[in-house]
Amino acid sequence: MTQKTKAPVRWDVVIHSCAGVFCLVLGALMFVDGYDWARDGFSAMMLLTFVSALVISVVTKSWVTGHYLAMLPVVGVALGYAGWSLGFNLAYLLIWAAFLHFLWRGYQLSKS
Repeated sequence: MTQKTKAPVRWDVVIHSCAGVFCLVLGALMFVDGYDWARDGFSAMMLLTFVSALVISVVTKSWVTGHYLAMLPVVGVALGYAGWSLGFNLAYLLIWAAFLHFLWRGYQLSKS
């Protein structure tokens, strides 16, 4: 009887995934009156998502579309803090694009 060895938990991936989900939640709260703090929380989670995508890409030597999509919204956040308020909207749209790409790739991999 052959026993499969379990792969160790990749904490960089766990952190990246959790930060991405928090971005979706906090990003939605940015559009609700009275939740002005959510913009800063969203921005912090976007920065964490950016850094973790960068770390994953460097460590695994895999610069894939999903990692670029996860890093790109930081541009919107920077534009938002630079004075273009629609930058935060752009960042939120782009993080949704990254998330949908992640779901699509998961679906494709499950079919192969």
